[in-house]
Amino acid sequence: MKPNRTASEIGKSNSRRAKVHERRVASLLTEWSGVEFRRRRVEGRETQVLARDSSADVVAAEYDFLFSVEAKCGANFSLDAVLASPKTALFTSWWFQCSWDAHLMTESLGSEIHPMLFFKPNPAHDWVAISQQSIGNLVHLNNMPYQYLQFPHLSLNTYEWCGQITGNISHSKKNPKLIDRQLEPVVIFRWKDFAANIKVDGLLKQR
Repeated sequence: MKPNRTASEIGKSNSRRAKVHERRVASLLTEWSGVEFRRRRVEGRETQVLARDSSADVVAAEYDFLFSVEAKCGANFSLDAVLASPKTALFTSWWFQCSWDAHLMTESLGSEIHPMLFFKPNPAHDWVAISQQSIGNLVHLNNMPYQYLQFPHLSLNTYEWCGQITGNISHSKKNPKLIDRQLEPVVIFRWKDFAANIKVDGLLKQR
């Protein structure tokens, strides 16, 4: 029988797994776009940090990306929980953080940045969530822009009717800073479908 792990050991293991997942997301984005994406190098979300290295988990090395990329690999994702208890579901906490970071980058850059959340409902799967509002910025490989996705996806309008969500923007459980925020409706799809159908054109801007 394996001994029970301490909180410190669990924390270190979760941190290692998160970094591995962030590197994978960076690799997926690099392969799709043809430009380098990497893990964020600087901690914190102060103005000086945002100016240097964004607030996202994964960033384009030499470009500004239209999306603020958050990478989550935690277990216990449940689509049923999102539908049954949207204000307390694990996915909602992920989407709240991703949306808040996109908001910070929008204020920092002076142009609208949209949330993009990579997550793994299964260890073998890479799923992505973006806001319905951002779909109009995407261009299909046939060069036709469109206001809806022409490949398999899930549309979640849950956040339109459930009201404001309370989230912790301090990223600290010991010293939480709670705010209420109306979250945008979400579209969820498999990354492989996105990469096979969407062009990078217009989503990257040279700094």
